[in-house]
Amino acid sequence: MNGVLKITGGRKLEGTVTPIPNKNSLVAVLPASILTNETVTYKNVPGTSDVTKILQILRLLGAEIDQSVTGEIKITCAKVNSHKVDQVLGGQFRASLMFAGPLLARFGVAEIPVPGGCDLGMRSISAHLDSFNKAGVEFKYTDGFVKFTAPKKSAKSFDIWQLEASVTASENLMMYAAGTGAEFVITDAACEPHVNELLRMLKNMGAEIEGISSNKVTIHGNKKLKGAIYEPGPDFVDIAGLMVAAAVTDGKIRIRGANVPEIVNGMINWFEIFNVKVERDGLDLIVSRNGELEIDTVNSGVPLAAPGLPKLYPRPWPGFPVDAIPVMAVLASKTKGRLLLKNWMYESGLEFVRELNAMGADIFVSDPERVIVTGPVKFRGGVVVSPGVIQACKAIFIAALADPVTTEIHGVDILRRRYPNVFETYTSLGAIIERVDD
Repeated sequence: MNGVLKITGGRKLEGTVTPIPNKNSLVAVLPASILTNETVTYKNVPGTSDVTKILQILRLLGAEIDQSVTGEIKITCAKVNSHKVDQVLGGQFRASLMFAGPLLARFGVAEIPVPGGCDLGMRSISAHLDSFNKAGVEFKYTDGFVKFTAPKKSAKSFDIWQLEASVTASENLMMYAAGTGAEFVITDAACEPHVNELLRMLKNMGAEIEGISSNKVTIHGNKKLKGAIYEPGPDFVDIAGLMVAAAVTDGKIRIRGANVPEIVNGMINWFEIFNVKVERDGLDLIVSRNGELEIDTVNSGVPLAAPGLPKLYPRPWPGFPVDAIPVMAVLASKTKGRLLLKNWMYESGLEFVRELNAMGADIFVSDPERVIVTGPVKFRGGVVVSPGVIQACKAIFIAALADPVTTEIHGVDILRRRYPNVFETYTSLGAIIERVDD
């Protein structure tokens, strides 16, 4: 695992930062350019490794890509002539699976390498297979690929009730539906902000869509979609990390452009339960402590697992996002009292608490999906190895900032996959971060 940082914590993080654009929206909207021969323009695109790989795949498929303007990408897929994603590139990350829907709509067939990605339990592609199968799409595994084949004569309408509200399965099916001439009614559709952004883009391209922001979406497809202009909203997971960092360092951070109610209101509800102060100032959020970090289990309305034991667990949107659960373990570690933290979505989603315990946390592992966090603790630093999960590494990184100790973290470069300038961002807020492997 690459990258070693030495972090000297205990400094109050203060200043103004801009959260990264929503990376999870880009992994769908970039492949969606395959649905039209016209140019699609993407603005404010971060240079994450997933974006780089998606653009490489698009080029290999025949797309023309213009990156002459910094932060802006123009993609024209008029010359795309292949339905097969490169095996080496596609096998490196799960986002390659998002080419299935657009390629199916364009060619009637798509071959996608069995994808890799973060080590988070099984993370099978069964939800994709189930949704596509209900749309008449056949699939088979062959030589490290999954080959999807659309029906030669498609039905005029499909009423699809998904097995789960999977974000990527919903997005894949939505892109396929938008590029066909049929009507799709999708029930138990994911409705995270990045899913809604994809739907708005598909609507701007010419698909008729009803039910955006809900879990029941109707799409009237269009085989002749047009070009569009797209700009992602802020990444709510990045916002959550910045809010935790402000709270655990007793700092004060202004987060530019983060006051988007449909994105942050649910998270703000929870942060206020922890006694974190969140002020709205125009388009910005200003985050600081509101005194001692403590959960009022009597008057706050927080759900309880037992008397005096509040519980927090992820749910499909608009519930608490699963990717923000790891940093909440750090917040709970600096909060007076106990918290039952659950992650039922990923079998190994809480394994990182071993590293937090090594740093001085008091976290009891009840089972692979439930832990009880007791605080407040003082992290003692030391040498830790980041697990191969981006958000788990983010939690360890923020924990290292909380107390006046030195922590050496090995394997931090995985953070740059989603947050290309993460270390520069936190340094600008006053964090002392030293790269020691150069």
